[in-house]
Amino acid sequence: MKTLYARAIWLRNCGRFTHISSDFGSQYHTHTFVTSEALYASLTRGVTWRHQGRFVDLETDAKKSTSPDYFLWDYDITQKPIWFTPGVFVDECMRQLAKQDKIADTHDFNVISEGYPSTSSTPLGSPRDFWVPTFGKIETILPGYTLVAYGFSYSLGELNMFSRNQIFLLGKKRTMFQITELSDVIEGSHKKGYCDTEWWIEVPPVFGDKFQRFEVLGATMRYLILRGMTKDSLDYVEFNFSDGRTIRLPYFYLKTVPLNDRA
Repeated sequence: MKTLYARAIWLRNCGRFTHISSDFGSQYHTHTFVTSEALYASLTRGVTWRHQGRFVDLETDAKKSTSPDYFLWDYDITQKPIWFTPGVFVDECMRQLAKQDKIADTHDFNVISEGYPSTSSTPLGSPRDFWVPTFGKIETILPGYTLVAYGFSYSLGELNMFSRNQIFLLGKKRTMFQITELSDVIEGSHKKGYCDTEWWIEVPPVFGDKFQRFEVLGATMRYLILRGMTKDSLDYVEFNFSDGRTIRLPYFYLKTVPLNDRA
């Protein structure tokens, strides 16, 4: 296997952030993490989007929604071979940020008397479909908090493209995020044994049985975000950062991400 490189990235949300976790009764709640796919789309600025000139590709939506490779319908990762762990909001001790007073709050929205933007050809201000919410509450993470993720690639150049103060858009409402800190780009060490990932990884839901113990951050029919100890002794890549933190990526995880180690 070729050498895999990694880099830690710290970002600050410059506005209210929402990643919808539930929307029952127009009450929108937010996660305190973002998926690997969301980070790829944001931190690459969508340069590998396959449908130039089209924000939403309705013709393929039905097909890709049931495909395990749904993201590859929209993004050509081979043109920019980099991937990311899930990004997690953390406190000053790198613990997952708790949704509490002065960190998250809710606000009302009401668009009954406004022209409603549309991605379709429907003229602005036309009657909306009955399922489009016109009022409710949205929970958000308040500005000024830190999201941490790790980027990795077999190409040094992909990781060196980041610098402090770069701005990206991320989340349901395209919140502005700014890079506040970066680690050095480091080289991974290939090892064999029981693998404690330390940091969160995103795997298919059926991969839970590959761990003897694990902690779950988020779960849907499409992904499982977890960290834990593998059930078997196996091959993995270990990264030891200068701040004393370590992350480990099992080979079975690396085989699920859209990178080509033979490229």
